[in-house]
Amino acid sequence: MKKIVFSVIILIGFSGNFSFAKIVKDDETTGSQPNIILVITDDQGSGDIGINNQLIKTPVLDELAKQSVQLTNFHVDPTCSPTRAALMTGKYSINAGVWHTVMGRHMLASKHHTLAEALKDAGYKTAMIGKWHLGDNYPFRPQDQGFDHVLMHGGGGVGQSPDYWGNTQFDDSYYLNGSAKAYEGYATDIWFDEAISFVERFESKSDPFFLYISTNAPHVPYRAPKSYVDQYLEVGLPQDMATFYAMITNIDSNIGRLIAQTEAAGILDNTIFIFMTDNGSSLAMQSDGEPMSILSDELLARLDITSNSLNLGMRGGKNSVYEGGHRVPFFIKFPEKDRVTPRTIDSLTAHIDVMPTLLELVNLEYSSKDFDGISLAETLLLNEGVPDRTLVITNQRVLNPTSKMPFAVMQNNWRYVKSSQKEDFELFNVSSDPGQTLNVIDEYPEIADNLAEIYKRWWESISDTGFETTRIILGSDHENPSRITGHDWHAEITSNSPWWPGFDHYKDRWSSGWIGKEEAYAGAPWQVFFSDDGRYTFDLYLHDKPAKKPVRKEFAHLKLNERVLTKRISDGDTHVSFEMDATQGKSQIMAWFDDGDGQAIPAFFLYVEKLD
Repeated sequence: MKKIVFSVIILIGFSGNFSFAKIVKDDETTGSQPNIILVITDDQGSGDIGINNQLIKTPVLDELAKQSVQLTNFHVDPTCSPTRAALMTGKYSINAGVWHTVMGRHMLASKHHTLAEALKDAGYKTAMIGKWHLGDNYPFRPQDQGFDHVLMHGGGGVGQSPDYWGNTQFDDSYYLNGSAKAYEGYATDIWFDEAISFVERFESKSDPFFLYISTNAPHVPYRAPKSYVDQYLEVGLPQDMATFYAMITNIDSNIGRLIAQTEAAGILDNTIFIFMTDNGSSLAMQSDGEPMSILSDELLARLDITSNSLNLGMRGGKNSVYEGGHRVPFFIKFPEKDRVTPRTIDSLTAHIDVMPTLLELVNLEYSSKDFDGISLAETLLLNEGVPDRTLVITNQRVLNPTSKMPFAVMQNNWRYVKSSQKEDFELFNVSSDPGQTLNVIDEYPEIADNLAEIYKRWWESISDTGFETTRIILGSDHENPSRITGHDWHAEITSNSPWWPGFDHYKDRWSSGWIGKEEAYAGAPWQVFFSDDGRYTFDLYLHDKPAKKPVRKEFAHLKLNERVLTKRISDGDTHVSFEMDATQGKSQIMAWFDDGDGQAIPAFFLYVEKLD
């Protein structure tokens, strides 16, 4: 393959008219490295784009699709953090140690060399903006994983417990390079304001950059600026659908702003654009796979809907191992000079292919042994075929992974599916049955047996060395003090993780989370690693520090491994402080409040600081 030098912009949500870069071959090279901008949207499925859905307005994505190579059989994980781990490492998410979105199982271990680190090693300036969701403390933060500049919200959604207290997506505080900063406006607008500011710095520079924009939208809570929502309410769509689509249309508009600035900076002419998303539609998840079922026959007739599906005919949505949970859009538009013909490729491809593909496209050396994925560079540029392959998707929303959780094995058009923890297996041919309604396992037992054996061997290979518990490091020079939250408790079940505070925003239906229901949570330990022997302070909060709310309990308790300390709480206290010696190495912490009657409420927030 010839040496290629060009800029890459990856879009996962995109808007505005623009021209594309020209690929510079080795005989024309100027020696400059390409820029990379990667934009990924959250919970936007294949049906949540105008080309596949008559109701939603995404004009730039629609135009991009016409001009792109489309990977129409592109797969990710069914939920957020696992997809992001695979994207950043080129490995199956479970091989990267990420298989859940909460409970400490979403933190990407520092031993993995990320896409950002590989590019930074090659001289790239790197930035991460928006949703990270691979750990909120050292050594898991984006600034610990190869990103020079970071603006982010905490957790997996704006307003979750790792996020700044009280955030609602409007006029919030976000973390700029680790410090909270107040912003005015809507979250998605803020992300793109920061992205545009970052791009402006490179107007007269030859330094290459990698800009990763990961929007929280359209993840719940469904909220968007009123003008965007009204255009969908006016045609009669129900509130959730109107707001969900409004979030996507807003993303589309913002990407248009980004493209305009990239062009103004004079770097658009060395650019490739990619659009993808992180998992299936959360709107489809709510409607059991088909958002059309939300709409009345009368409304469908009035809107003159000619399609019979708003989910591209697929079964399931986010969280599902059916096709609608993990088959997502992937468009890539190349510069005209490279003479890449817009076309569709229906071969099996996946998120694990993105990192090796990008490294080859920008001429960085790597070993294929480092990845579970393959490079698609020759497929995309030279029209080479994708090798026959088998891919596995699993949905492990548990504390400890097990082979009994839902999975799908994909080979050509076959899908061998276990959709629940029950021992029920199905086989589908998505070529003739894209909606996965006809289980043909009895007609093709040999195919089912072969795919079952492949899954067995795959599971044995990833579980051979066990599953690592990643631990927040306390007391290091990189982060001291550390603020840890109930989001990262090693809870036994997901429902005991307070992942959604639900702060009020005009009393919408998304304004009801764990706040006010604290007694319902049992609490669980944090798994940590103390960087050094020494004296540490531990500040226990029921609600986070900015809330300034009194605890209203009589006693506070701190348990560090087997040691338990107790203090009486004074009237009006918003927190309780303990001081204790800790030993370098692995430890377990629990913290709670009670009235001495055995009815405990967990400390949902804990600040830990090593003293000099």
